[in-house]
This record gives sequence, structure tokens and C-alpha cells, in this order.
Amino acid sequence: MTGYVRGTITPLGSTTPLPVIADASLEGTISLGGGAHGVALTVDAGALVAALHATVADVTEPVQAPPA
Repeated sequence: MTGYVRGTITPLGSTTPLPVIADASLEGTISLGGGAHGVALTVDAGALVAALHATVADVTEPVQAPPA
């Protein structure tokens, strides 16, 4: 659907705009796939969410520490 190889999918550069959902905990500098194996982009999370008009939602579950 995206034209990207599995493992390289990025929300940037798609010929067809796709919906993007960002977890509500996303903040600071993040790294994401750059569209090819071994290629990554480092960007500001807020700027990326704004540029992509992403929907922000609580979509992850916190990792719970194992019992001591």
C-alpha cells in the first residue's frame, strides 16, 4: 500500500496521504524510519505531529516493572 519495504515504512513522502496516529506520550526528539533499510530520521516529535496533522491518542500500555 505504501510502496515501502517492510521495516522501512515512514509517514513521510507517501504518494497517497495516509492517516497518522501518534501516541499521547510522544515528546522530545524521536527517531523514525527513513524509507530504506538502515536509514532513520531524527526529528522533534511535536513538529512531526503538527506537519502530518496526526491524530494524538493514548494508544500504548505502560510497561510494568517485574515484581521484585
